[in-house]
Amino acid sequence: MIHVVLVELKIPENVGFIARVLKNFGYENLWLYKCKVTEESFKTAANARELLEKARKIEDLNSFLSKFNLVVGTTGISGGEYRYFRKPMLTPNELKEFIEGEVAILFGREDYGLLNEELEMCHVLVKIPTSDIYPVMNVSHAVAVILYELSSKKTSEEKLATAGDIEIMISKVSELMELIDFPAVRRKRDSNTKKGSR
Repeated sequence: MIHVVLVELKIPENVGFIARVLKNFGYENLWLYKCKVTEESFKTAANARELLEKARKIEDLNSFLSKFNLVVGTTGISGGEYRYFRKPMLTPNELKEFIEGEVAILFGREDYGLLNEELEMCHVLVKIPTSDIYPVMNVSHAVAVILYELSSKKTSEEKLATAGDIEIMISKVSELMELIDFPAVRRKRDSNTKKGSR
């Protein structure tokens, strides 16, 4: 199931337009993290007003995202610091192959998108192929393109591990590797000890 998560949108009309886009493509799950919602939002939502009324607020983004099987970050920029994230950079069409279980798709601020720490919470990043002359889209248009691509995807009801489950598993595996003195862990520990002793 797809959940659209809006992060600190500052233009109230955009929130309304996005509610309308969700209804256009048959989606219902809208989440708001520190977004500005006013009467203007309800005007631009038009016949999707009820989706905006049902939209739920997020208090803590990190703990909220830990409940999902897949967390997707969106960006209009693929160069710069993004290349250091070592996460797959997908097109909306490629993203379709990864959609299983409960999926949160984050759309960031109109002026500078998602912060690095928010992108780090994501499993994959999505960029819509656009002209190099003007690569950044309005956030409501980006939501429309991505939801259009995903609307043809058939999802299964199979229960999958959440992001929180995966973090627990990684922590337990790390503890186990320490406990059995796994060679790669020992080498890293010895290397860190040598650096610290200088």
